[in-house]
Amino acid sequence: MSQPSAEEALVAYRKLHRALLTSSASKWRDLDISMQQLRAMFFLRDEEQATVGRLAELFSFGLPAASLLADRLVRAGYVERREDPADRRRVLLSLTRVGLRLVTDLREGSHSVLRRWMSSLSPEDLAALTQGWRALAEVASRHGAVLENSAV
Repeated sequence: MSQPSAEEALVAYRKLHRALLTSSASKWRDLDISMQQLRAMFFLRDEEQATVGRLAELFSFGLPAASLLADRLVRAGYVERREDPADRRRVLLSLTRVGLRLVTDLREGSHSVLRRWMSSLSPEDLAALTQGWRALAEVASRHGAVLENSAV
């Protein structure tokens, strides 16, 4: 039996990704927010709060664009703005309950499907999958990738 190649692993990954998207399509289909808005919400979930300047830094664009992004999320009810008690010139952004629930539902929906699928694996296959993901995470960390404490 030949050793699997990186290309074969990517093909398998794409199939898995497509299956995940199909399984959670209804949750994602009805969202009326941009990918940047969604990325900002996932970022705020992980950071809990951030300044508009930090959003600008994250997306590599200017303060006006970051402020516009924040304004849209505030108007949609997903994010709230408040003054920083330590520095009234700074504005802090954080998710509202509605925003947190949306991000959690989207993230946990994928995890729930993956848990169900993984529970069908043999113990040997689950151990191999775990070992592979740990190895890939280690390589990513050595290459300077920022790994979240919780997966997307």
